[in-house]
Amino acid sequence: MNRQRIGAIVLLLIAFLALVASRAFPFLDDISGVAETAIALVGAACALLGTYLWLRKTPTAKP
Repeated sequence: MNRQRIGAIVLLLIAFLALVASRAFPFLDDISGVAETAIALVGAACALLGTYLWLRKTPTAKP
């Protein structure tokens, strides 16, 4: 497994945790709307970047 795929997995896990945190945990009801929006935006950005890294082709070495 190369570094690109490992980075993608980490970013996708962060995105999943942001989604779970924004929807499932009741203690987050006490934080401001700006913080909730920031969590959602960070989660979306991590999901997009993780997907990009996962699907990006690695350059092949020329012999």
